[in-house]
Amino acid sequence: MENRLYPKENNNMYGYVDENGKTIIDFKFDFADEFEDDIALVELNGKCGFINRDGKLVIEPKYNDVNYFNEDMAVAEINHKYGYINKNGDLVIKTKFEEAKGFTEGLAAVKILGKFGYINNEGKMTISPSFDDANEFENGLALVKKGEKFGYINKDGNVAIDFDFDYGSDFDEGLAAVAIGDKFFYIDKNGEKIFDKDFEFANSFNEELSAVCFKDQYGFIDKSGNFIIEPKYDWSDNFTGEYAVVSIGEKYGFINKSGNVVIPIEYGNVFDYSEGLFSVQIHEKWGYIDINNHIAIEPIFDEVENFYNGIAKVIVNEVPQYIKKDGSIF
Repeated sequence: MENRLYPKENNNMYGYVDENGKTIIDFKFDFADEFEDDIALVELNGKCGFINRDGKLVIEPKYNDVNYFNEDMAVAEINHKYGYINKNGDLVIKTKFEEAKGFTEGLAAVKILGKFGYINNEGKMTISPSFDDANEFENGLALVKKGEKFGYINKDGNVAIDFDFDYGSDFDEGLAAVAIGDKFFYIDKNGEKIFDKDFEFANSFNEELSAVCFKDQYGFIDKSGNFIIEPKYDWSDNFTGEYAVVSIGEKYGFINKSGNVVIPIEYGNVFDYSEGLFSVQIHEKWGYIDINNHIAIEPIFDEVENFYNGIAKVIVNEVPQYIKKDGSIF
């Protein structure tokens, strides 16, 4: 596996360094983003393009904005109109849309004359623009909005689940959280309510569990609607891996899937768990603690991200930097 490269700023110019802080790609860009599939988005003279790991331009910077690639196509903007480029940098679908989203399952949601429809990878409109909002397709269904109501369509553009909902979410693990009025519940892909229980809020399912609000308190249910962790928190996020963020009042901590508190609910804010460390906020600065609630990296940062292969991105005085688990910064 090739060594990871990290975008950094120096004297208002961006380049890339390795994990030792050694410059690998010179500081010559107005902006530089992370590498993804061996290419990185960069900006030169107000225009966006892509470079490879050698720092060579593989797609010339000529777009006002550009996204990373999905299904070998990337959204590109010229003068507030959106189209799509291929990996050669060719504009294969003209910039004529008011908004454009990424391709999934061979289709992309685009907005034209104020309405969303879907195009295929040849730019042909396969589902007529008739929606006020439209999500990406996942497993053959897409969440769409008409007026103030949400429903789901299939890839033929036919309504699969009627526009009955005041709130809708994408399907995750075969289920979607929806709401009618202020009552949240779950449906399957046939639009059927899967258990007879309503909530004040319902998250999407993740790892067979979902955070829900019941009688003003948050807990976690399984796919049968049974509470695995009783509702007793003022707020909770879903589990990501082994742990979930919970709060009581204005203090935050972490619990495990048994419902046990593993990091005391005593912090002004917390972010996430990664590679053995929890990111927490102490006196408005961010740092990292271990599973024993001991400070591993002092809270001196304005923002922090997760560790990946032993390195995390942090921000101090609006300047992005990188930190190793021993606290050294590069």
